Amino acid sequence: IPQYYDICGITENELRDNFSIEVVELAANLGKTVDETYAELRDNYDGYHFCQENLPGVYNPFSLLNAFSSLRIDQYWFETGTPTYLVELLKLHQYNLSRLEKEEVVSDVLNSIDITSTNPLPVIYQSGYLTIKGYDGEFGLYRLGFPNKEVKQGFIRFLIPSYTNVDEVGSGFEISRF
Repeated sequence: IPQYYDICGITENELRDNFSIEVVELAANLGKTVDETYAELRDNYDGYHFCQENLPGVYNPFSLLNAFSSLRIDQYWFETGTPTYLVELLKLHQYNLSRLEKEEVVSDVLNSIDITSTNPLPVIYQSGYLTIKGYDGEFGLYRLGFPNKEVKQGFIRFLIPSYTNVDEVGSGFEISRF
């Protein structure tokens, strides 16, 4: 429902109106300008979309508030729980990981969880690892992708050891090449 698109996050306007002091403090701690800090916050924590309309994304409040509290950019959201179940689901159904950011699905897929289904996308979407990146109204297709850098890096870092012979130590290097 478009009028509630921002209920689960913080909009860019809310960030600028209500957290400008925190952004200035974070920028000083990072040794960056305020504009650079806004851009880094956007890259890492913005990008969640919950409806088909072309509306602004919202920031993950948990990660954003943790960044202000710790005065650093980090992967806070991923620390709240590891996606072990999702990784096992992807492996079980032999899901092709190269499709993760190119998936197009109808709304029925996004809104259903059928434990017997061979499609892991509803669980991945509903868990917040993928979000709506675009909508094709003619065919009723949603294009999915990672909402931001924090989620993409965290998810891929966790997946790499399960899909390759690269261990957790080397996964950061491999992510930079993804």
